Amino acid sequence: MVDPDVLRRFSAGAARYDAHAHAQRLSAVDLLGYTEASMGPDHGGGRAPERGIVEPRSEPAPKRGIVDTGGEPAPNRGIVDAGGEPAPNRGRAFKILEPGCGTGLYTRMLLDAFRGASVFGVDISEAMVRVAKRGIDDARARFAVADAEEIATGSYDLVTSNAAFQWFLSLPRTLVRMASLLPGGGLLTFSFFGPETYAELDAALRASALRCGANDGARVAAAAFHSREEISDALSAAFPRWDVAERRYHQEFPTLADLLRSIRYTGTRGGGAGESWSPGMLTRVEEAYRERDGGIKATYQVFLCRGVIPGGGTG
Repeated sequence: MVDPDVLRRFSAGAARYDAHAHAQRLSAVDLLGYTEASMGPDHGGGRAPERGIVEPRSEPAPKRGIVDTGGEPAPNRGIVDAGGEPAPNRGRAFKILEPGCGTGLYTRMLLDAFRGASVFGVDISEAMVRVAKRGIDDARARFAVADAEEIATGSYDLVTSNAAFQWFLSLPRTLVRMASLLPGGGLLTFSFFGPETYAELDAALRASALRCGANDGARVAAAAFHSREEISDALSAAFPRWDVAERRYHQEFPTLADLLRSIRYTGTRGGGAGESWSPGMLTRVEEAYRERDGGIKATYQVFLCRGVIPGGGTG
């Protein structure tokens, strides 16, 4: 199940989510390219590099302000090139499950990319699902209010999720369940915020606390998100073939209050760093922030993840 505090925050910010979902939108674009590339040359993507990390078939990262770290050496264990794996044919009817569909931001991209697909979007927030239903008028899409972490039945060709898996209480258990939903062979892809998300804010909080004589300051909750190694371990336990790539997105804000507003409406923080800021604390942290970084800057660390269940077909 999802943390009730996370559910409350996402539900409260549902109406404003899309307007503030800068990193989530970038990760959705990259995740879609990564998913298409994972399906191999016959399905809109090229073969993966020999080391097994699939580079999304999208425009070069620098043009979109993205620092692409996909070229770093990848762990050797468990990583394979699945370019030749059976995958759903683009344009042919097949079934997609989207856990944590939210407001439908990624759902719309999936419907546009896979014209013959049906997409089943699931989210635990009723408010989020209402926004998705209002914004998507397509007979191929259906939605349900449910805990995506608890889905235990159904058969799909593709399970794909943007910026949701980091909220689940047990990633290893969730991945095992997702693998069970691909009984005929299929693909899981998801994007996942990493622990270096909001590293600048995290450092400013600690610097501000030190100035006040505290040994340790508040931490942003993103600092507790799973590392690349932890995600890799969970994937390798659930999928015979898997890989993890990394992207970083950057954003600047006029003031610290604007950054905190964005965090509140997108739920990215997931708690931590205090639910309320006094005027004094806001001033102290902003001063430390600007002194350290020259402005209010935010880095989003995002992992693009893939698990493959080989099979003779995906019908």
